[in-house]
Amino acid sequence: MANVDFTFEGYLDMKKRITDLDMKITDLDMKNRITELREEKGLSMRKLSKSLKEKGLSLSTDSLSKYERGVRNPKIENWEKLAEFFKVPVDYLEGRGWSQDDVVEVLLFVIANRYHGFFDGPFYVEVDNGKVFKYGFDKVDLYSVDLKDLPGYKEKMKEYLKKQVTIDENEKGRKVTHSDDYLQDDYYDDYFDELVGVYAPNDEVVRQSLIDEIDNPTIDLASVLGGLLPGDEIRKIETAYIEFDFEDKLLEELHSRNETFFAFKKILLDNIKSLSDYAFLASIGEGWGMQPSPEYVIAKRLSDELQEKKFDSKMASFKVDPYKASKKNIDAMSVTSNDHELLFEIVAYLLDENKELKKRVDQLENKLPK
Repeated sequence: MANVDFTFEGYLDMKKRITDLDMKITDLDMKNRITELREEKGLSMRKLSKSLKEKGLSLSTDSLSKYERGVRNPKIENWEKLAEFFKVPVDYLEGRGWSQDDVVEVLLFVIANRYHGFFDGPFYVEVDNGKVFKYGFDKVDLYSVDLKDLPGYKEKMKEYLKKQVTIDENEKGRKVTHSDDYLQDDYYDDYFDELVGVYAPNDEVVRQSLIDEIDNPTIDLASVLGGLLPGDEIRKIETAYIEFDFEDKLLEELHSRNETFFAFKKILLDNIKSLSDYAFLASIGEGWGMQPSPEYVIAKRLSDELQEKKFDSKMASFKVDPYKASKKNIDAMSVTSNDHELLFEIVAYLLDENKELKKRVDQLENKLPK
């Protein structure tokens, strides 16, 4: 048996070797999305080769097969031609971000489980009654995060150390050219790790203070989807997956990418514009560490899309009948009936004025020489 180095340095070396091996294995794995996009277009390898040739890119079926399997990577000019053919960014084609199918799987999971308590969804996504967390988990789980990984750690720790440590006269004597304030900051930066090791190796006061300040909001993704999708389509999805009452069975069913999955994928694509924005999909990160989780990034984008949809709907109703649309929106406000009437009078007056101004502009334009 080979000698094993049990020192801390040996541990770090072993960890690095494992990371390197993981990266090599990942590189062997197919990372690009050529197969996914080819199948979406309903093309065989031979038909894709023929279609590309018509666009000026001569690639044999053998080359395409090697590209798809990740045995060989295309040259940059071929990446660009393939991306142009599939109408996606090169980043997405190369496998960055989340695939369209991955996002669809998460959304179907949320619909099937909305308001059913806490679940671990696809790709380590955590859903609590249809809501997703900014940092991918409940705030209470921040206690398990390494203290150094919490945002604002160094600033908060320096603040804490300044209450625990007094700089002695010898230290001040070596830096007499600086002001006391500058000396303080300089000192705590220079000796930060040593001071933490002595005065706050596992300080829970700092941890609690940081967690109290961290904003870990949620987005009700189930409600957002309820606003983007027709109610009957929501019910179809819920009914189709209701038999998979255990979380792991549902995940297995969704991940199988069967005929039902693709039927519902079409419904989502018909109603959610963001799913066809490949640049957005390619930008979705993995969410490691204290940064917004992928599910939160997706939920935020869909929430913004829903707001745009509501705004467009309101604008459309204003164009049809501005008086009726104004009345409807004012009546929906949480104010007294007297205030409703007053507000509508003001808006109606402004609409009348606008109508008169438009008439005047039309009259003046008619007088201009043609």
